[in-house]
Amino acid sequence: FERSGRGVRLTDAGEAFAVVDAERERLREWLPWVDLTRDVDVHRAYLAGVEAAAREGLGIYTTLRLDDRLVGFADLSYERLAVDGHVGYWLAAAALRRGVMTRAVATLIDLGFQAVGLHRVELQAATANLRSRAIAERLGMVFEGVRRQAERVHRGFVDLAVYSVLAPEWPGAEAVLAALSGSGATR
Repeated sequence: FERSGRGVRLTDAGEAFAVVDAERERLREWLPWVDLTRDVDVHRAYLAGVEAAAREGLGIYTTLRLDDRLVGFADLSYERLAVDGHVGYWLAAAALRRGVMTRAVATLIDLGFQAVGLHRVELQAATANLRSRAIAERLGMVFEGVRRQAERVHRGFVDLAVYSVLAPEWPGAEAVLAALSGSGATR
């Protein structure tokens, strides 16, 4: 994560929009915001909001990079007095099956517990989005249930699988990733 990610910057808007636009059909299957992101100005406005939230201490937002090319975003958002945070992310096709997102989410969970002092981190993914669900499962997050028709994507409403992990249950990103590396399951 440290080698392949960095904080989000407003200057990332053009590069991020280019990736989203090139992969629009694939990304829109699970991400409701893709259809609303029709030009770089929309993405720039989103990133301005992200920068403001980060400055206000309301989340950790990072770009994901491979070979110095932007390939995705990951974030952990939370309220100022909240005890829980929520992980969100997207990844370009070129970075799939490399463990990039598993490492990024593990690091965000670690930061949420250690640096922010959260007690609970949650990840939600469409029930049919098996890749996203696999990340939660690889990281040992507990499946809590399904939020029925909780999100609207381009084809209609989808159910969301809810996963969480509590601070006392989390062995730390280093331990989780080491265990995954030993089993060959970091993808």
